[in-house]
Amino acid sequence: MTTTQEMLTVQVGPISTSVQTAGSGDPLVYLHGAFGYKGWPSFLDTLAEQYTVYAPLHPGFLDAEGINEIDDLLGLLLYHQDLLDALGLDKPNIVGQYSGAMVAAEMSAICTHTTGKLVLAAPAGLWLDDNPGVDYNATPHIESRGILFAEPDSEIAKSVLPDTDSDEELGLQIIERVQSLSAVGKFLWPIPDKGLRRRAGRIRNETLIVVGDNDK
Repeated sequence: MTTTQEMLTVQVGPISTSVQTAGSGDPLVYLHGAFGYKGWPSFLDTLAEQYTVYAPLHPGFLDAEGINEIDDLLGLLLYHQDLLDALGLDKPNIVGQYSGAMVAAEMSAICTHTTGKLVLAAPAGLWLDDNPGVDYNATPHIESRGILFAEPDSEIAKSVLPDTDSDEELGLQIIERVQSLSAVGKFLWPIPDKGLRRRAGRIRNETLIVVGDNDK
């Protein structure tokens, strides 16, 4: 079932944040990653059948301002905590993808009492020497879909990184990619591990971690 979303503009300190919302039920916040942040992902329709879903746009993505107001990971976590307060949400469930999953885990580790259940999809935040992951900044744009999806020609893959019909469209897609990677890279670079393993034991929330069999 396709839902109709409402667009909210929430003031979080000096940062004006766009938040899409739909559904009914207990609150659930979706924190997107570096890819698949445009529009309203179809899986949020499924979640909106049981939850009131809130999907904020991370500062620095598309036309969202405010990235220069956040200096470091602590500032990013405080921004998200203030966002929950501005939305009037009490212990919302949080679904995060990649960098959004890292934020969800860090928030729960530091302020367990302010978050509900967690779903962490392909989360960043823990460095593994034997599996350091893909450096998306060094990956040619044309290879991105093949790295992100096991089935790069699927409808879902093309909805995230669609085929382009002109050099102009391709150029805009590359610009958006650089912009989004820069926004999350501010908090992930040079190594996407800011000490979460030392704090993870503080997470008391019920947590589901989702990683694909061929995840890179």
